[in-house]
Amino acid sequence: MKFDHRFKLTSQTDSTRIYEADGNIARLDFISPTALRVACYKKGEALAGTYNVCPEGSMPYGGRDKLSLEGFECVNPQCNISESTESFTLSEGIEVRLDRKNFLLEYYLDGRKLFGDRAPLAYNFDGEFGGDLIHYISRDGDEKIFGLGDKGGRLNKSGRTFKIETTDTMGYNAEIADPLYKHIPFFICENEVGAYGIFYDTSATSYFDFGVEHNNYYEHYKFFKTEDNALVYYVFFGSKLEILKQFTHLAGRQAFPPKWSFDYCASTMAYTDAPDSEVQMNGFLEKVRELGLNCQGFYLSSGYTSIGDKRFVFNWNYDKFPKPEEFIRNFAENGINIIPNIKPAFLKDHPMYGELERRGLFVKNSDGTPFVTQFWDGVGSYLDFTNREAFDFWKSEVTEKLLDNGIICTWNDNNEFDIKDTEAKTQCGVPACRMRPDLTYLMDMASYEAQIEKRGNLRPFLSSRSGNVGVRRLAQTWSGDNRTAFEDLRYCHNIGLTMSLSGLYFYGHDLGGFSGCMPSRELLMRWLQHGLFEPRFTIHSWNDDGSSTMPWSYPDIIDSVKGIFAQRKRLIPYLYSCAYKSVYDEEPMNAPVFLYYDDAPCESDSMLVGRDILAAFVFDEGRESTKVYLPKGEDWYLGSRLYSGGQSVELAVPAYSSMPYFVRAGSVIPTDESGGGFRTEERLVLTVYPKERGSFTSEFFTDDGESFDYLSGKCTHLMLEVNCDEAEVRVKITNRGSTAFDGEIRLCEADGRRLAVED
Repeated sequence: MKFDHRFKLTSQTDSTRIYEADGNIARLDFISPTALRVACYKKGEALAGTYNVCPEGSMPYGGRDKLSLEGFECVNPQCNISESTESFTLSEGIEVRLDRKNFLLEYYLDGRKLFGDRAPLAYNFDGEFGGDLIHYISRDGDEKIFGLGDKGGRLNKSGRTFKIETTDTMGYNAEIADPLYKHIPFFICENEVGAYGIFYDTSATSYFDFGVEHNNYYEHYKFFKTEDNALVYYVFFGSKLEILKQFTHLAGRQAFPPKWSFDYCASTMAYTDAPDSEVQMNGFLEKVRELGLNCQGFYLSSGYTSIGDKRFVFNWNYDKFPKPEEFIRNFAENGINIIPNIKPAFLKDHPMYGELERRGLFVKNSDGTPFVTQFWDGVGSYLDFTNREAFDFWKSEVTEKLLDNGIICTWNDNNEFDIKDTEAKTQCGVPACRMRPDLTYLMDMASYEAQIEKRGNLRPFLSSRSGNVGVRRLAQTWSGDNRTAFEDLRYCHNIGLTMSLSGLYFYGHDLGGFSGCMPSRELLMRWLQHGLFEPRFTIHSWNDDGSSTMPWSYPDIIDSVKGIFAQRKRLIPYLYSCAYKSVYDEEPMNAPVFLYYDDAPCESDSMLVGRDILAAFVFDEGRESTKVYLPKGEDWYLGSRLYSGGQSVELAVPAYSSMPYFVRAGSVIPTDESGGGFRTEERLVLTVYPKERGSFTSEFFTDDGESFDYLSGKCTHLMLEVNCDEAEVRVKITNRGSTAFDGEIRLCEADGRRLAVED
């Protein structure tokens, strides 16, 4: 009966309970002391596998069973059962209450209702709410919502609607454009009772309404809607940081990027679009050498594959690059890795299209012919990476056309798989429109495997524009083709932090703006000042007038630019050590301050870099300072001065200068004091920023920067115990790695005490 579904318990284990009513299955899995999974689907319905969830660390080619419990802790909660209700007691004061009529769940924290399903019906069990699957839950007037991947506008997403779908959206408005490039249906909600997180495990196009819709017959609500055939979601409890860490553990550990990728990596469309591409590239190499700019990577845009005015993946244009192997070797010998652009679609006039069609390697129409859609310079077809032959073909092409020429990494671009036709088929049987981010994942997986098989112990490096949260296991990402505008700089700041709050910790932006006119001097500098603290430090452009945004675009400010580059090189040891902690402790490299400090404002022009640096930015043209809130419970160093937390400080941030930033008292910051420059050797210094009194611990990691040898202990992994009294700061060092520390330890300039170091 519609609106009246009486569920009965049909089977159970210690951690799982399965219920049925009117041809519907509802399932509860208690996967940890502070998390559970809920699944609702039609009896007999086949559930597609998932590439999102991978707590055990290894994702099979065919994906993971969406209802698998492998890798979960699983708990047996205390259960109380009455005639029509049940309650389950988890840890940390969490209680889950179930009303079996309509399968309504409510969640309580220390006896207070945190949130719950919307009564009297929260799910579309019998078409009561139309054709799509839907989940309605309660909404509080003061709640704040964070996450959903690369979403623009405010950090707090409450009061807005969003579409979860991957889209190639060049020149998007970072304040209002939606959707963008990522597919991550995960959010953290905070209200006056506490916080919770929900992740919907689906790859189908989906929608969130966080308070726009209102209906007089129901309490205030928000909802999730999906075009999938099953509703499977996870609920997490704890602080905002604890929820984020639970989600990222669920998704699987990030790939650990090589150290060189944290240095400046250049790019521009103009060089490879030019008929004399190699001349342009060699000119770039001479310029960074002449100016003494540190640079260890170059993202090679797709013009290197051109035939005429079109781009054909895996085709080297030998007029532009007569000897690719020599070109790549020249850059490598100068310490710069070429990162080539590759795309997953083949234009119909691609030289290989006919062969791939004959082999059946494309996504297909229902009649078996290739599905054809718009792509860049014309129409073409996407490879079907669920077809093992297509997957292996991609690996072989990456190997033969790129890796065999000396390349060690790939830029996986334009991989949104823009397929909305419900008749487009994949070999695995799931409609292509329902697994677009999975196809992205498999593309990245094929590129990753090719690098592993070619280079063995060398850690792969991939950059992927699109994807699901599972892509974190393979690649870094960026915010896509942003615009050249001050307002987009401001909102890209939020997009980056939103990606961090969604599990994509290794991210960046196209500094200066990708699409539009050449950025002004001031805008370029403000972008560089922000990029200084991002995991990815890359200038990339496709300017309207055909020019390239480069560090030397304005010769009169080159000294200011060089100052930022030198500062970036100085911070690489800190960023790399933070990256290790991000991989193994699931803590973001960039985070809004409120993730760690409840007194910090929700919307802010500042961010934490790692755990110990607080950076603040100017996003408005013509301004020279910004207001920074220093959270309570900490003291903060700024140069030679120490500030108490719990106050706002006006910070001078001149446009044409290096960046000031605060350092948390009770930290040790590793830096490279070589002075920056082209191919300078690292000179490692650990600077202690002590507390006034008491003790603290800090951690530092470094290794060869490129191999997996650190897994067998071939690294420097310092645990530092610091004790502070009136006269002395004492540092005791324990090295968990087998490589001796080769550097200096010093006390910050603001502290006049004696430093004592014990190995």
